Amino acid sequence: MPELPEVEVVRRGLAEHVLGRTVAGVAVGHPRSVRRHPAGAADFATRLAGRTVTGVRRRGKYLWLELDVPAAGEDAVLAHLGMSGQMLVADPGRPAEKHLRVRFGFTDDGQELRFVDQRTFGGLSIEPLVPAGGELLPAAIAHIARDPMDPAFDLDAAVVGMRRRRTGLKRALLDQTVVSGIGNIYADEALWRASRWAARCSRRRRR
Repeated sequence: MPELPEVEVVRRGLAEHVLGRTVAGVAVGHPRSVRRHPAGAADFATRLAGRTVTGVRRRGKYLWLELDVPAAGEDAVLAHLGMSGQMLVADPGRPAEKHLRVRFGFTDDGQELRFVDQRTFGGLSIEPLVPAGGELLPAAIAHIARDPMDPAFDLDAAVVGMRRRRTGLKRALLDQTVVSGIGNIYADEALWRASRWAARCSRRRRR
């Protein structure tokens, strides 16, 4: 599953290609890919037509496209890539990928945005933005903590939060309410490196 660094790479690519562009239309090819949008695929597509992407942001493993402000409030397209999800930029004439799930076209007739997901564990939804920790976040993820790439990330506070958990260290690292963005891969790598460092320190003490 893509974790914090990989999702940040996706965010930067999206910012380069979709920021400031207006959605002409959305085609949902598989309803499971918008299952987190309770109103369904047709509503998802209808609500996005004519909206302009004003920001591309990320927290942890989630990323979202901020949209211009409609009369009803502020919205964002929230995305989680799951195990195999990809956000691809493609020329409109390029053949559809085998596992293309959602296609975004833009009014400038330029490159499309395509959500491709073989296993359909990922998904998209339209979320209201709500105040959380001094900023606006999609409501579905307002509870998760900042990640280590966030300029406002507080390492000391994260350490305190982990020490309060009465659980195994890996489980604490995976707790997205303490530090977001860490999954099994980076948790395992961090613990392996920590164990190697602890072993070296132990050998030095014995000498």
